[in-house]
Amino acid sequence: MQIVRLLFIAASLLLLIGCGADFDDTVDVNELVSSGWSKYEAGEFDEALNLFNQAILADNQNVDAQIGIGWSFFGKQKAQSAINEFEKALVLKSDATDAYVGLSGAYLAVENYKSAIENAQAALNQQPDYTFEHNPLITSRNLHLVIAKSYYFLGNLEKSLDSIRTIDESIEIEKSNLESELPKVLEKLTQNLAQNMSNE
Repeated sequence: MQIVRLLFIAASLLLLIGCGADFDDTVDVNELVSSGWSKYEAGEFDEALNLFNQAILADNQNVDAQIGIGWSFFGKQKAQSAINEFEKALVLKSDATDAYVGLSGAYLAVENYKSAIENAQAALNQQPDYTFEHNPLITSRNLHLVIAKSYYFLGNLEKSLDSIRTIDESIEIEKSNLESELPKVLEKLTQNLAQNMSNE
């Protein structure tokens, strides 16, 4: 009886292991990630998040899926969750530009201006003419605007103006007028970028 019981347990374990192996073989991580980005691009962030998480469960070293989770949270306006996920992506790949870009915006959203500048600059150092593959309207202009806003909120008005002029070199403001004019210029640039996105 004991032998029969042991054989039954062994057979059950083999069955479970076999089923698990068959299931893993059917997981197409690349397809999950591709579908996740399609949902992200359509603004369906919950669906994108679900697909990216499935990909991570199948392959926890998949950098693209990890970055996708970060951008999906950012799309849902959950900046701190996005930060956590982008940081995980950078552990997997320290030069993941899309993660640095996401971090710059997320840190700006949580008012961590120094980190916003650091991450925007890191992205620009890697790709000075950056364009986000999954949203072509997110470019190096956005990164320079993040830096300009961050310097403004940190009280460094001259550096803020320097970053603004990287976006539009025609903008000139007298030093004596920086405090009153910078907020208007930043607001106008923000509206212009937002308008471009809404027209996409």
